[in-house]
Formats: sequence, C-alpha cells, structure tokens
Amino acid sequence: MNWKTTIVLASACAQPLYLVAEENRHIEHVLVTTSIHKNEAQTALPLTVLGGEELRRQAAATIGETLNNSPGLSSASFGPAVGQPVIRGQQGPRVQVLQNSLSSLDVSANSADHAVSVEPILADSIEILRGPATLLYGGGAIGGVINVLDGRVPSKAIDGVSGAAELRHSSVDDGRSGVFRVDAGDGNWAVHIDSLYRDWGYPEIPGLAVNPRNIEDTDESSEGFIANADGRTRRTTIGSAYHFEDGYFGLSYSELDNVYGIPAGVHHHHDEESGAGAGIEEESEEGVNLAVSQKRWDLAGDQHFDGFLELLRWRLAYSDYQHQEIEANGDVGTTFNKEAWTARLELAHQTFSYWGGDWHGVFGAQLLEADFSALGEESFVPANTTRQLGLFWLEDYHLKNWSLEAGLRADIDRLSTNQASVKDHTSDSMSASLAGLYDLNESWTASLSLSSSRRAPTAEERYSNFGNTAGSYVVHGATGAIELGDEQLDSEEAQNIDLSLRAEFAALSGKIVAFSNHFNNFIYLENTGNEIDGVDVLAYRQQDAIFQGLEYELDWSFYTNANQAYSVGLFGDRIKGELDNGDYAPRLPPGHDGVRLRWQAQGWHADLSAVFAHAQTKPGANELPTASYKRVDMTVSRVFEFTDVQYTLMLKGRNLADEDIRSSSSFIRDYAPESGRGIELALQMQFGND
Repeated sequence: MNWKTTIVLASACAQPLYLVAEENRHIEHVLVTTSIHKNEAQTALPLTVLGGEELRRQAAATIGETLNNSPGLSSASFGPAVGQPVIRGQQGPRVQVLQNSLSSLDVSANSADHAVSVEPILADSIEILRGPATLLYGGGAIGGVINVLDGRVPSKAIDGVSGAAELRHSSVDDGRSGVFRVDAGDGNWAVHIDSLYRDWGYPEIPGLAVNPRNIEDTDESSEGFIANADGRTRRTTIGSAYHFEDGYFGLSYSELDNVYGIPAGVHHHHDEESGAGAGIEEESEEGVNLAVSQKRWDLAGDQHFDGFLELLRWRLAYSDYQHQEIEANGDVGTTFNKEAWTARLELAHQTFSYWGGDWHGVFGAQLLEADFSALGEESFVPANTTRQLGLFWLEDYHLKNWSLEAGLRADIDRLSTNQASVKDHTSDSMSASLAGLYDLNESWTASLSLSSSRRAPTAEERYSNFGNTAGSYVVHGATGAIELGDEQLDSEEAQNIDLSLRAEFAALSGKIVAFSNHFNNFIYLENTGNEIDGVDVLAYRQQDAIFQGLEYELDWSFYTNANQAYSVGLFGDRIKGELDNGDYAPRLPPGHDGVRLRWQAQGWHADLSAVFAHAQTKPGANELPTASYKRVDMTVSRVFEFTDVQYTLMLKGRNLADEDIRSSSSFIRDYAPESGRGIELALQMQFGND
C-alpha cells in the first residue's frame, strides 16, 4: 500500500510489454518501494529489481511463476491461472502485492484459489522486498512485498507518442495473448492506454494429474492434461496526468474480467443434503469456474517545494471487486464482494548535514477500509469490515563508507462484523527497524538489517466456520477441507535478522544472504489429521516458530569482445521452518540450486537455465512429502528494426525435460502439477520515444 512503492510484477502469462532499447538496458533503476533510496546498492534491505531484459525473459503465466526459482522466491500454484508469490516460505496474508505502491484490493490473500488481480504483462519493472516490510506497508507485509509498476498514471512528462504491442502463442495449453500500450503527451498533459486479451486451454502434463505416490485412488484422474484448467482474461486501462513545473497530478480507470477453472478433482461442494460431509462430491472434468471482475480508480500526484520539506507524494485507489464461483451446471455457488479504498501520503525532507554525515528522511501515513462479504453455499466467513491506519517515519544517515537507516511505525487495525454474536477486534502495534551498510572497499559491501514487526489476524484466521458445529461445517472448496478459525488468536510478532555480503568486480558479481526470522504467536493452517464424513479438518493454530535460510547468486562474464558476450551464473536457496512443538511449518518450498548460461551478440540473445528442486521431506504435520525435480528452460530472441519500429522475435521453451513438477508450497500439489513441456512464440513491437 505504499504510494511510493511503485513496483511492477512480472507477467501473468506473457512477457512485460515495454521493450527497452539495447543502449538503454543498463540505465540505473530508481527504487520506489523503499522511500528514501535510489538504487539497490544504497540500501541494506534485501531488495531486488526485476526489469528490462531480465523481466522479459522470466515473464510467465502468473506472478508467482514469473518470480519462481529466483533465490528466496517461489510460487503457490492453484492451476495455471493462480500462482501466488511465496517469499522465504511466507505467502497469503503475509506477502503484500502492490499495484503502483498501493494494495491490489482483491481477495487473493483470502484463499489459495483466488488469483492476484494485477497484470504484470503490462509492467515496466518489479521490485521485490524479501523479509518483513511492515515498516513501509503494514502487517500484511510481514513476509515481504512485491510492487508492480505499470505507468497507468503517467508520472513523467511526455512529449510525443510511443507505444508497444505483443502477440504470443503457447503450445502447452494452446494459449493466445495480445496486448498493446500507448503513451502520448504534449509536455504538460500525458495519456496512457493499455489493453490485454489472453485465453488458454487445458495444460498438457507428462502423466496423471493425481499424484500416484501419495493418492491411492487415481481412477478419476485425467491423464496427459489438467481438466477444467482453462480460462480467459481481459483488461483495459486508461489514465491521464497533468504535469507542471513543480509536480503532477493524474488519475486512471481500469476494468478486469477474468474467468478461469479450478482443476478437476480439487473443488468440493454441498448438494441439497445437510451436514458437513453429506453430499460432499468431487467435481467432474466439468468443474467449478471462477468469474472475476474488478473496476478500479487510481489517483496520484507529486508536489515539490523549496523549503525544508521538499516533496509531497500522495496516492489513492478505489476498487469494486467481485468474483463468483460457478458450478458445473451453471449455478452460482458463492459470490465474493469486496469494496475498498486505500490511500498513502509521504512527506520527504531535504538532505541536511549533522554529526559529520548527511541525513534524509520521510514521514507518512497509510489508510485502508475494505468491506468484504461471501454469500452462497460455500460462505464460511461472516461479512466483515477492515479498517487500518498506519503512521511511519524513515530516516537514513550517510557517513563516508557507512549508510545507516532506521524507522518506526504505529498501526491500528480494526476488524468488525455485523453479527452480534461475533466479537470485533482492535489491534494496536508498533514496528521498528535498524539497518547498516558498510562499503569494505570498492568491490565488497556488507549489510545487516534488524526489524521487529507485528501482524493482526485476518478475518479468515479468526472467523472461518465460526459459530458452526460439526454437523454444519462448510467445506472450503479451495482446499477441499473444513477450515476452522480461532477468534482468540493474538497478533503475531516477528524479529528478523538479515545479513548479506555483496561483491562487484568487472567480470564477476555475487551475493550471499543469511536470515533468521523468529515469530511469537505464529499463525498457520494445520492439517489436524481428523476427518468429518471423509473431509479433512484444517484449523488455524498459533505457536512460536523460527524460519531460517540462505540465498546465493554468482555471475561470471567469462568471455566478452566487441561483438558478443558469454556469462554463467549460479543461484539457489535453502529455508527451514520449525514450530515450537518440534513440527515443521506446513507448505514450505524446497531448496533450489540452479545454473544459467547466457549469450548476447548483435541483437541476438540466448538464455539456458537448469534448476534442481530438492525433495521436501519435512512437509509439516499430517502433510505428505514431495519429490525432487529438475526444470530446464531456454529463451532465444532476436531484436531488429524496420521503418522506425523495433521488433523482438522470441522463442521460449518451458520445462523442456517434461518433468512432473509438484511444488510443496501448493495446496493442490497432489491433484494438479505444473504444466509440462511447452514452447512459446512471441512477437513484440515498439515505436516512438518516451
């Protein structure tokens, strides 16, 4: 929800639209997620940027898949339409997905089968903040932040016309996509228009959809494809801004229409009989579909001043969101509605010198109000209203080789319902951080980040099936299980330590990061091992926990001349999550080790990567292990110009080894694997100048 957190997330089925000319690909990216830093090298926070060529190569069907296999990042898939991001083992309500520094205002954090509403195919860049970011964005960012920037409100003056377009086809699901974007202006007024269409069929897989290692009954499983996993997405956005000498102001409007299927065998529903288990049936190949619509307004502006307070920035968004779960017979089973608005205000002061160094900082406020309701046969959370207010201060200090940064934030979270039998909850919390970065010499940099964060429980964690009894529990279709909330949950607290070492030489660069995150009152959804009429019972539980891990990256440009360049890279991560009672945290991603080779030569680019994901043998209480797998991807592209238009022709191979990939972070890993071998062909076009 940070208005200054302008991050662009990777694409939800295609590459980012905006092409970057070869001579501009190495321009330094100016950070937006961290309010007082200009680039990655100036902050001790574990923040990285995905943009330009890198974003185009990694873009995939969902946000989670786009970021998947980057150190510390993975995807919690729920079929090809849903890939929620996982940061260092945290997902859902602990990972904040932002659109131009404000919340996406959808219901993706409410359930594993709800897609994130942002469309990174239209993104300009992505900023990812690993680890707690509550100081910047509140309790929903206790696990990390992904900020998607798409330029829908033009923040820079435009004089002229520029545009881009893309057509794409994917073999694995017969997917097709088309997108265009135009930015125009006269130096004062600027206009932005973009539009997207995408559809796809049943994804092909190398074997059975159901995992025969863990599921005995495979008779109803589809083979060679994932049934009922097709869909269609449409989105259109128009925005405009007026630029003057000391700033700008503008607004945008967007509409999203997304229809996608829940993989067959996953979703459950009630028939006309009563009782939790009575009438629980698995869907056939013609299963449940989700129909999503969102209408969103965004307003934004900057105002520069000459005094001590030098910059005022503000962002405001309003969203009217709805999605319906449509049964195989066409009936609407459940309707989810969320009407919400959010705002962010930041006031930065000029740099001044004191104690021998330079100080720079920002004060800010963040607000959110959201009304949520779920009506229908699978409604198990009462209608509720969430109100949040956050006040924060960030300051950094630079002295010779040292950079220090500190901050404080106070939050008030209020959760209320319209049911007299359900208790309202108000949580007050404080968050703090302290970080330091030291340049050992021109090539080596060490950094240390400490933070203390708090998060209030969500409505799902408190109220799921609240007031129901064993004979009237409602099954959550996403998990195919009964989920039980706990109204007495306390706010969870996290103390995080992040230590990193970076090196930058002419032909060699690397980074290694170690982190430890201690939770008090960690909230998690546990498989209790119990069943009611054959339906698993999951319950929200709370106890202390510790997450520890390691991330590494190494890149070596081993051959470069005037015409071409070769490089090789190594990357990977490890994470361990253990609860206070000795059990392992559920749905943790496995460790990864990868290698990539790259070649560039006069408009040509080739990229080959291989990732080995280790077996997850510590899946959590009453969970089943997942096997190891290897994934091989390749991209070959050619950039050329014709009549003042730049074209990029790209061929991408995904999962070339045709592996049966089942991610331990996915709820449906034993019912729907990742897509099998696929080839994508894309043509991108760009014209004009920014």
